Amino acid sequence: MNPVVEPVDSFGPYEVFERLGMGGMAMVHRAKKRGIEGFERNVALKRMLQHLAEDSNFVESFIREAKVSSLLHHPNIAQVHDFGRFQGVYYIAMELVQGFDVRKLLRYASKSGEPIPMPVLLSILGELADALEYAHNFVDERGQQLNIVHRDISPSNLIVAHSGHLKVIDFGIAKANSTQLHTESGQVKGKLGYMSPEAALGMPLETVSDIFSMGVVAWELVTASPLFSARTDYETMQRIREADITPPSYHNPSCPPELDSIIISALER
Repeated sequence: MNPVVEPVDSFGPYEVFERLGMGGMAMVHRAKKRGIEGFERNVALKRMLQHLAEDSNFVESFIREAKVSSLLHHPNIAQVHDFGRFQGVYYIAMELVQGFDVRKLLRYASKSGEPIPMPVLLSILGELADALEYAHNFVDERGQQLNIVHRDISPSNLIVAHSGHLKVIDFGIAKANSTQLHTESGQVKGKLGYMSPEAALGMPLETVSDIFSMGVVAWELVTASPLFSARTDYETMQRIREADITPPSYHNPSCPPELDSIIISALER
């Protein structure tokens, strides 16, 4: 019999348990919302860091995440269940995905010296492509195509659920072509080594930026080695813009020619 785990805190209607992650804008805990007649739901509760509540840019970014994510209903995108404010702190209650992020796969492949099995990485890339195609082509209730760009496709935002299926998380810096969801460009956001050339330079982004980032992730999954890693951020940005890109099959001969071609096409500048 499993021991009863007691919550460490309470927050509005949520019982809060262990911390799942911490970023520059928010912290995430496992939480549970209880309702009438024994109803309960486990969620990932993302709360804005309290000292940022006075910063309108951070508040806008957090609210934008809730708005964008709540629009998207796809089996490979983590769902938003609730959004609100309690005691001055904004929060988002998201689908709790039981599993591990793609970084864990990459670390295992790097340490073991064994490539990630081709069926596994093809499944990950196929479901990532499905999720991005859905977001990029999303049409709102007025028939307006929003062209939602995630802008931070990287291994830490790709969760392999225990079911074996992929979940894309963290649309916190996503941008949609809508006056309600618009955000200013010109800011370098996301994880540098997975950015497109235009993202690293803070230029306006389009859906092809996500495709480039997916290509970077795909190259790393096949080769078990980062594509643009360098000693400094400046050198990484130079590599993103200028480095020659060898086909992943050069490093992993088991990579099929078709996948080779798709990855190199995605990485076209």
